[in-house]
Amino acid sequence: MGNTKLLIRSKLVKDALTFVLVAAGFNILSEMAPCDESTVVVIDFDDYADPETLVGHQQNSTKIVVLASRADCQDLDYDQIVQLSGIFTYDLSADALVRSLRLVCSGERVFPRELTLQSNSRPLARGNLPARSDADRLSPREREILSHLTEGRSNKAIARVLGIAEATVKVHLKSLSRKIGVDNRTQAAMWTLANLPKAGSRASREAA
Repeated sequence: MGNTKLLIRSKLVKDALTFVLVAAGFNILSEMAPCDESTVVVIDFDDYADPETLVGHQQNSTKIVVLASRADCQDLDYDQIVQLSGIFTYDLSADALVRSLRLVCSGERVFPRELTLQSNSRPLARGNLPARSDADRLSPREREILSHLTEGRSNKAIARVLGIAEATVKVHLKSLSRKIGVDNRTQAAMWTLANLPKAGSRASREAA
C-alpha cells in the first residue's frame, strides 16, 4: 500500500483517519517526512484554498486529496479541481473512504459525483450520473466486475480473480458503462460506491 500523509488540522479527525487507514493497511507518514510521486497527501479544504500550500507537493508530483464538506465542493471551479487526485467528503463511510484512497493510490482520480471529470476533461453537470434504478440493469457478472473495480484492480487482475479472459473483462466494462451512463473507470467506481455500497466489501472478502 502507498504512503499517505495526513495534513489535517483537527486532531480528532486526524486520529480517526489514522486509525481507519492503518487498520486497512496504509502506511501513514509523519508531517515532516519527505514525499514522492507514490505519496498521497490528504489536506483540509481551508489549506487547499491557499495556493502556496500546494507548491511543494506539486513539485514532487505528490497525489493530493482534499477533505471537504459537500458545501465546500460547490465553491470549487475547474482550475482548482484539475490539480487534485481526489476530493473526499465528510459524509463518506470509513469503508468508502478506504476504497476511494486505494483508487487514488492506483492512479485513479476520485471526486464526488457532481464534480467527476469526464474523459474530455470538463466537469460533469450536477445530476448527470445515473440514478440507483440503473443498478437493476446490471448482470451478476457486471456487478462482480464493478466490485473489483472499486478495489483499484486492473483488468488483468480482475480477470485472474474471476477466472475469465482479460478481453472478456473489457467487453463487460464497455457494456456496464453504457448501462449506467459513465465514461471511464473512475466514474464507474464512484457510481458503484454510491449505488452498490456492499460491492466493495464483497470484493475484499473474495480476494482475501
